[in-house]
Amino acid sequence: MEAVKPTKVSRAFFVRDATGLVRELSWFDTFLCGFGILNVALGLVQAFAYAPFVFPGSNIALAFIIALPGAFFIGLLNALFTAAMPRSGGDYVWVSRTMHPAVGFAVNFFATFGVVAAAAVNIWFMAQNFLVPALYVFGLKGASAWAAKPESAFILGAVAVIILVVIFSLGLNVVRRVMLGLFIITGIGTLLWLLTMLVGNNASFVARFNTAMGAGAYQKIIQTAQEAGRTVNPATAGRNSFYALIYAFQMYGGFQMIGYFSGEIKRVSRSAIQAIMVALGVGALFFIIGAQIIVRYFGYDFISSVAYLANTAPDKLDLPLGYYLSSFIIYMTSNPLLKMIVSLGFLATIVWILLPQMLIITRNMFAWSFDRLIPSWIAEVNEKTHSPINATIISGILIYIMLLVTLLTAFWSYLVNLAGVGAAVGSLVAISAIIFPYRRKDIFEKAPSIVKKLVFNVPILTWAGIFTLITQLVTAFVAFTTPSIGGAVSMVSLLSSLAVFVLAFPIYLIPFMVNKRQGLDTSLAYKELPPE
Repeated sequence: MEAVKPTKVSRAFFVRDATGLVRELSWFDTFLCGFGILNVALGLVQAFAYAPFVFPGSNIALAFIIALPGAFFIGLLNALFTAAMPRSGGDYVWVSRTMHPAVGFAVNFFATFGVVAAAAVNIWFMAQNFLVPALYVFGLKGASAWAAKPESAFILGAVAVIILVVIFSLGLNVVRRVMLGLFIITGIGTLLWLLTMLVGNNASFVARFNTAMGAGAYQKIIQTAQEAGRTVNPATAGRNSFYALIYAFQMYGGFQMIGYFSGEIKRVSRSAIQAIMVALGVGALFFIIGAQIIVRYFGYDFISSVAYLANTAPDKLDLPLGYYLSSFIIYMTSNPLLKMIVSLGFLATIVWILLPQMLIITRNMFAWSFDRLIPSWIAEVNEKTHSPINATIISGILIYIMLLVTLLTAFWSYLVNLAGVGAAVGSLVAISAIIFPYRRKDIFEKAPSIVKKLVFNVPILTWAGIFTLITQLVTAFVAFTTPSIGGAVSMVSLLSSLAVFVLAFPIYLIPFMVNKRQGLDTSLAYKELPPE
C-alpha cells in the first residue's frame, strides 16, 4: 500500500479537498534532495574549519564513524514515518497526529526556522567563501575582490533569492533538472579535488604552498598558532574524537529530511527508504575516506592551525582567498583547468544545497496553511506548474530577511545553544515514533508493511524511535557540556534558543481560537491525515 487514505475529508478542516501538489519526484530526485543537504564537499570543508579547533587532536574520520549508527536510526525513523504518513510537512504531520497539534507545529516551526537560517548562512558563505575563489581562478580578480567585500553579500544574496524564487515558481520539473545539473558539476569537481589529494602527498603540498606564500610559510602557520595558544593534549584525543561527533551529525544532517515534501514523491514508501539510505551510505563513505585523505595531504597540524587562527586570530592568517580548504586548490596544482573545475564544483555545491532547503521551507508553510494555521492563500497552487507560488515568494523573503539579520546584527551570538535545543526538540519526534504504533493504531494499521514490521514483537518504527532518542540525548549532552561548541550555557543563551520553539505555541493558539469562535474546531483535522 503506497499511501494512507484519510477516513474523512472536510472542507471545514482543510483548505480544500486536494492539495494540488503532484507526486512527480522519483527516488533519484528524492536522493538528490537528501544528498544535496548532506552535501559531502561542503560538509568536509566545514568540519575541518571548526572541529579541529573546538576539539584539538580529534580524529574527524573516527567522529564520522562514531556518529554513523545514530545517523542510521534517524534516517530509518524518517523513512518509516514518511512511508506511514506521506504528506507535506513531515514531522509537523507526524507529531501533530501522534502527540498534539501544538507540539507538532512547534517542532516543525523550530525545524523550519533552522532551515531558513541555514539557507541564509549558505548564501552568505556562497558569496564570501565559494564565489570569491571561483572568480579568482577564472582570472576575474577584480570581481573576486568585489565579491569578497562584506557589503557585496547584500547584492549577491538578493540575486540568489530571486533566482531561487523563479526556479521554484516554474515547478518541480525545473527544480529537478537544475538539481541534476548541479549534482553533476559538484560530483566532477569533488572527485577531482579528492583525486588531486590522493595522488599527491603532504610534501608536494608543502612545496607548492611555500612557493606561493613564501619560504617556510607552511611551518610558520603552525608556529603562529602555537604562539597564539594552540595546544594538543594526546591524552584527550580519544575523548575529543567522541565529542566531535556533534560536528559529524551536523554534516550528516539533511539526508533524512525528505519527509517535508513527501506529498510529491512517487511510490513514496519504497522511494523514501531507497533515497535516505543511499544518501547516508554514499555520504558516510565519502566523509570517512575524504577526512583521511585531507589529513594525509594537508597534514593535521597545518589544518588544525588554520582552523585555530581562523577562529581566534584571523588577522594572523594572511591567506588571499580565506581559510576554507575549498580555496586551497590554488596551492594544490598548477593546472588552470583543474583549478577552474574544482572551484566551480565547490560553487555548485553551495548552490545545490539551497534548492532542497527552499523545497522544505515552502512545503512546511504549505502544510501549515492547508491546516488553516496561517492564511489559506499561502496554500494556493498554480494549476500549470503545481507550485505553491505564494509560499515560494514568502520563503524567499524570509530567507533574505534572515540574511540581513545575519549580516547586520549579532543575532547568532544569542543562539549559541541552538544545537543542544535542536537535539532536545528532535527528541519529541523520536518519542512520537515510539508511541505512534500504539497511540494511532488507525493510521498505523493502514501503513505499508515495512512500517508494521516487528522486531522482537515490537514495531521497527518504535525501535528506530528508541535509538534516535538515545542519539538525540547524547548529542544534547555534548552540546550543553562543551561550551566551546557555541558558547557558555547561560540563562540568556538558553532562553534565546528556546524562544524559537516556544514562540510557536502562541502562533498556533491564535488562529485556533479565532477559528473556534467562528464555530470551526480545527483540532478535529488532526484526527486524520490531510488529503493528497
